[in-house]
Formats: sequence, structure tokens, C-alpha cells
Amino acid sequence: MLSNYVHAAIPAAVLLFVGSMESTQADSLAVIDGATANGNCAASYPGTTGPDQLSTCQWDMRVINANAAHAKPATGAGVTVGIIDGGVDLNHPDLAGGIDVARSCSFINSTTPTADPQEIANGNCAIKSAVQDLQGHGTHVATTVGARANGFGIVGVAPEATIVALKACTIAGFCFADSVAAALRYAGDQRLDVVNLSLFADPYLYYCANQAGQRAILQELQSAARYAQQRGVVIVAAAGNEADDLGHPVSDDISPDWPPDSAIVRDVRNNCRVAPAELPGVVTVSAIGVNTLASYSNTGSPVDVTAPGGDAGQTTSAVFGRGRILAGWSSTDATGNWEALAAAGRAIMSGGGRYVWISGTSMASPHVAGVAALIRQMNPKLPQGSVAAKIRASATYLACPTNWPTTDARQCTTDGNRTSFFGTGIVNAEAAVQ
Repeated sequence: MLSNYVHAAIPAAVLLFVGSMESTQADSLAVIDGATANGNCAASYPGTTGPDQLSTCQWDMRVINANAAHAKPATGAGVTVGIIDGGVDLNHPDLAGGIDVARSCSFINSTTPTADPQEIANGNCAIKSAVQDLQGHGTHVATTVGARANGFGIVGVAPEATIVALKACTIAGFCFADSVAAALRYAGDQRLDVVNLSLFADPYLYYCANQAGQRAILQELQSAARYAQQRGVVIVAAAGNEADDLGHPVSDDISPDWPPDSAIVRDVRNNCRVAPAELPGVVTVSAIGVNTLASYSNTGSPVDVTAPGGDAGQTTSAVFGRGRILAGWSSTDATGNWEALAAAGRAIMSGGGRYVWISGTSMASPHVAGVAALIRQMNPKLPQGSVAAKIRASATYLACPTNWPTTDARQCTTDGNRTSFFGTGIVNAEAAVQ
């Protein structure tokens, strides 16, 4: 499922709130205009600047030194970033001229559970309408990576990168493993520079090697990822939002999440892995809020780096946006999420495009994918494994938090220059392109 979504049984219209463990209490009851948001963000995040109308709302870009990287200049020009997700709004104004529609493709089939007829392509990449985002999550991810510097909306981490929309998730938020594997192989075929996966591959959260069926699915995902990596693709993935220690898993109560009502509570150990977050060679990303580890973020030995994912619980109601991540949303959201976010005062219009504030490791991961694009631009001949190593090596070290609750199953440990919460630290766009 999309990585900031947690429980399949909950209607799509409210999943966003559940995924980020936030209250749905409304702050206001209207869509906010860009000018109002800009002024309010300037008061809440003093010192955050940038070229576009909503740049002042992007505290996350300041944290990772994105603007400083752009001045190098590292903008992602000439780099392709695949967004393996629920599609992208092909008409979002902040991605105008930035989407390679010709290479975009839907990997949703007529046999894919929960698929909307509009997103089914059955392997035919010529059906471009199937790529359109019917929900919003994929557009949020894509604009975090590549929103253009055009005077309105936001600016992405790599504002001149080319986005390739690879739809592997249905309108209901399910990202079944066969579609994910197909998208990864296609990314390898196309020799994309980077792909982002803000998801876990359904129907299992944890795939356990001692179960033949789960082992076969995991092996297929591993094979697809290996193929993509061998053809130069840097794979970046969200760690997930279950507040688990991936290095020491204990239980899984949401698998299988399809068919409906088939989940069981089961013990899981280190022979069980979340995919793609624990696939070999993947850059795995945990999430922070404005202060420390996000309340929902998975942690553990698989985490390579951390990035802003947002966490409203770490800020007061006086802070505009409550420390969530602002990015684009689809104009063809058919799930009711746009209306729900508007009712909560978390929906904005700027330059004719939709933008929302949400939280999750889904939001953290594309920050890192964007940095990978910047590295690729500045070092076009660098092998994918070296790009991943540079992301880790250039991160700003973040020590374990003090006074972390002893009752939390996630306990931060240090191993040399890394921690189990933050990996080697907060991804640093400026340092990565030095």
C-alpha cells in the first residue's frame, strides 16, 4: 500500500489522517489561497525563502539545504526520476514541461484488485490516460521531487528533473507486488536514473522467508530491484509508518490486506522483510518532524538516512501547516481526500494547482530521491551504488534523541557513524553535490 496509508479496511477518504497518526479536527473550513498561505507561513517559518509563492511554507527544503544546492547549480536537469506510485496528475501546473509522458506507464491490470477501469492498461504503455492520478498521493510525491521554479506553488528538491509516472498503485491505495515488480523492471528497461517508492508491496507488510508463497513474492521483488539496479537505477524507498523497529520486528496484524478481512495477527522475526524498504541496495528513508523522529516512522538497521516527513504532534496549533509537508495534489482526485483536507484547512490553490499538507515516510522518501537526482546531474557517470553511498556519506549526522520514552518499542541505538532512527543522518542536498 501507499506508505503513508496503514489500514486497508479504512475508507480512502480518511486514510491520509490515519497514516500520519493525526487528528482530523478542522483548523478551518475552506481552501486556502496561495497568498494567504504565504503570509501565514512567513510568520510561522521565519527565514524560509525561495522563488515561488509557497516557498515560505517549505520548511522541509530549508532542513535539507535544497535551496543552497540549487545555487551550485544542482537542479536535476537532464535526470529522469520514476515515481512508482498511484500515478501523477499529468496536468498539474507545477509539473508543466517536466513529465515525460511518452515513457510514463500504468502497470495496473484488469485482474488487479481495487483497480478503477480508468487506470487499467494491461501492459499497454500507449494508454496514457491510465497514468493519471485519481487520488493525489503520487502527485504529492512527484512535486516534492520535481515541482518547477515558476513563480507559483512550491519548488521541488530537483526542480529541473524529468518525472516519469509509473502507476503501480490503485485508486484505493493498494500497490500489489506484481505491479510494483513490473514497474521496477520497466524502470530498468528505460534506464531511469532514480525511482521513488513511497509504498509497501501488497498483500503483505512483512514477507516471511519460511512461507513459500511469501518467499516467492519477495524473490520476485528482489529480482526486479536487482535488474533495475544493474541497469543503473537508484532505488529510494520509504521505511513505512507502522512505528516498528524493522531490525527487530515482533508482530504483523495487517497482513494479508487482501482479500478483505483476511488479515491475521502473526509473529514476525528477522526472516520477515518489508518490501521494498528492505530489498538489497535500496536507500531506505525514515521520517522526522520539525524536532525529531516522526511518531509514526519505522526505524531500525535497514534505515539509511532520514528526511522531513512531517509530524503535527511536534508543533503547536499556532504554527501554520503544523509541521506537515506541503506539495501538489491531483485535480482528478476521486476519493474525497481533497474535500476532507480542505475541510481541515490543509488544502491550497496556487497558480491554478492544488496543494495539500500531509505527513508520512511517503513524504520523506521523495526528498531523498530528489537529492539522488541532484547527484546524478552533477556526476552523470557515477554508478548507482556510488550515488547511494554518496547520499549516506553526505548526510548530516543526527544523534539519538534524549529522553525518548522507554515504553516505545523503537529504541535508538548507535553503531559507529549511524543510528537506528536516522541512519547516517538527515539527507543534505548541498553537501551531496559538493
